[in-house]
Amino acid sequence: MFIEVCQRHLGVCSYNDLPRFAKSDPGFWNVISLLEPSFPKLALRGFRKIHHARLYDVIGLEGLEGDSGLGIPRAEHLKDIFRFADSVPGEPLLVHCRAGISRSTGVALCLIVRALHHRGDSTKLIAEQAPEIILQIRPQAAPNPLILELGFAEFLSATDARDLVVKLVNHPRLLENRFLGGSKR
Repeated sequence: MFIEVCQRHLGVCSYNDLPRFAKSDPGFWNVISLLEPSFPKLALRGFRKIHHARLYDVIGLEGLEGDSGLGIPRAEHLKDIFRFADSVPGEPLLVHCRAGISRSTGVALCLIVRALHHRGDSTKLIAEQAPEIILQIRPQAAPNPLILELGFAEFLSATDARDLVVKLVNHPRLLENRFLGGSKR
């Protein structure tokens, strides 16, 4: 789907949907692949460029402060993802994770929010518009709150990032999807 504010096609899918995208649109998509470190490395064919971020679907860091961080989402992951997206300006991006519900929609929502922010939209307007855009792309979206907070902190103050995460994850449809596991839509 072409997302006007991002000036590019932006898609979200599950791991199992990747072959369908490669077959129906060969050479069209640049892929951001978000799989667990223990997941076998994929031999993705039929795509332009691929950025791999090996991370778990962790939603908070409580109790993980002493962890070595292997696979825990960190600011560096989001910086690298933004760098990758910026390295292919205007080109289509397809973000995938295992189910296409949490990590991938979190990254896609970060890209959408960043574009709205750079356009000059207020956080209030962003909180109204961004959920509708991600739900058009992926109706079962339940964006990962940690990924959102880390991503938003790259271009908003920590307080504004946290406040926006709270507004977005409490959006009625996104919240419903979190409790339903994305299965209803």
